[in-house]
Amino acid sequence: MQDEIIKHTKNIYSEMNNKKHSFKEKVKEILVEILIIVFAVSLSIWLHSWSEERHEHKDAQTFLMGLKEDLQNDISNLEETKKTLDKTQKEISFALHLTPQKIDSLKANHQQINSGTNFINTSVNNGRYEGFKSSGKINTIENQKIRNKILSYYQQTIPEIAFVERAYEKLTSNYINLLLNGKEDEDINTTLLKKKTKIILSGIDNFTKEAQNDYEEAIKQAREIIKEIDEENK
Repeated sequence: MQDEIIKHTKNIYSEMNNKKHSFKEKVKEILVEILIIVFAVSLSIWLHSWSEERHEHKDAQTFLMGLKEDLQNDISNLEETKKTLDKTQKEISFALHLTPQKIDSLKANHQQINSGTNFINTSVNNGRYEGFKSSGKINTIENQKIRNKILSYYQQTIPEIAFVERAYEKLTSNYINLLLNGKEDEDINTTLLKKKTKIILSGIDNFTKEAQNDYEEAIKQAREIIKEIDEENK
């Protein structure tokens, strides 16, 4: 393309110095050469732009297919954490409503009391998203609906999950410290009956109930994005 432009530029120069042509003929020939150059440049720009758009579209599609796999893994991890929270809530609720009579009955039947000290740490697969975003390619996702849902999921929902887990860890740590800091010869069941313990248990009970909604919402959003990606690739 560059050679063609140089060629027609030389033609213009030659025509300007062509003594055989009249001024009118020179203008006509020069205009033709200029139009050819303009067309060639415009075509070159269009082809380059078209090639870039194709490349960006391909990158975006590759990203979305990889993201779908990441989201499927996220769903699995989020569901596992939600199950742990549900289990914890049931155990905490049981401990919260313990009475001396219930404890005696459990001991008589040789039953164990689960303290409900389960830890959670949801693994979120956000490396692909962060890399794509940091490269400035997020806007190459042409479907605005998908793009907005992806941004909402990673910029709002996942940070909320991280916040929930930090808060849960703090509550659980306080609870464990309370259990461990009892008198050396004190039965753990006695600690569970204390007012301070009941207050902490009540807080964890309510927290684990509410927190499950955050995980349900995250799972819902991840599934919606996967559905949109599948629709896009039909």
